[in-house]
Amino acid sequence: MDDMVQLDELSEKEAGLSAPEREGARKILRALAAGGREMAGLLASGPLKGLTGASGVVNVQGEEVQTFDEIAQEVFTRTLRETGAVRCLVSEERETPEIQNGGSGLFHVAMDPLDGSSNLAISGPVGSIFCVFRPSAGEPADPSAAVLLSVPSPVFSAYVLYSVSTLLVVSFGREVRQFALDPARGEFLPLPGTVRFPGDGGQIVSLNAGNASRWREGDQSYLRSLSGVPYSARYVGALVMDFHRNLLKGGIYLYPGDMPKGGSGGHPEGKLRLLYEAIPMAIIARAAGGEAVDGTRPILDVSPVHIHQRVPLVVGSRSLVEDYLRISASPS
Repeated sequence: MDDMVQLDELSEKEAGLSAPEREGARKILRALAAGGREMAGLLASGPLKGLTGASGVVNVQGEEVQTFDEIAQEVFTRTLRETGAVRCLVSEERETPEIQNGGSGLFHVAMDPLDGSSNLAISGPVGSIFCVFRPSAGEPADPSAAVLLSVPSPVFSAYVLYSVSTLLVVSFGREVRQFALDPARGEFLPLPGTVRFPGDGGQIVSLNAGNASRWREGDQSYLRSLSGVPYSARYVGALVMDFHRNLLKGGIYLYPGDMPKGGSGGHPEGKLRLLYEAIPMAIIARAAGGEAVDGTRPILDVSPVHIHQRVPLVVGSRSLVEDYLRISASPS
């Protein structure tokens, strides 16, 4: 394996793609880099422009939209449309898929344009998440149904992390590569080597223990099992940041379903979205030697029934996820 691989070279390494698909994937990668570069600049000046608060709008998920959610939506929709390679675009911020380029593009794309946007009020880290799928043969005319049929055929996943530095992390399923934005050149430059979870699994546990009283017994049993175990609790509340830290340092991230309390509320089906949060991270985790499950089965084995489907998510070093599955399956 080459120690340094340029962003434009990633798709060329994929033997499973046709020549047009390799070119389409390269264009989409360039679009993600262009959007990430633009967002990094906008986020840096956001506090000076008063753009870090709520917009006063509630999205299709029933969540309060932050001003930058809409900005990120517009930025990445534009950069992806300009590639001519996107057929349908699914976003957390839109109820239905957007048909791009008259439906003639090579790929479907699902995205969370700005993950963890509530962190912006405190200048915390945020990210953008993407997954690219190959359309199925003879797909239906309904855009949502077409996207769902393409999910078993992912092409690549990526995320952008906006923090002290801006990083673009990409996987076509075999390995994971990092690229860092050079502000002076305005380019994402490769970092050496591939990224894998540490061999010892790590000791970081990322979860919101404040919700534990609503978890199913298996998840509560896992939390109890950590008592007396030397581990580091780290939780930012932005999936990209929590996942990336655990990818480099070793650890496990948990967002179980929340059972209703007092007959109301809760997200028993989970809160994170399958297509544009759980699946992209599962692809990257598996390529890095880790795993992602919904509490009982691998995320990549879950058959989606809705473009905004929610799932519980447990992702991280393989050994830690295996420990979670063993303990949560036999609560005591």
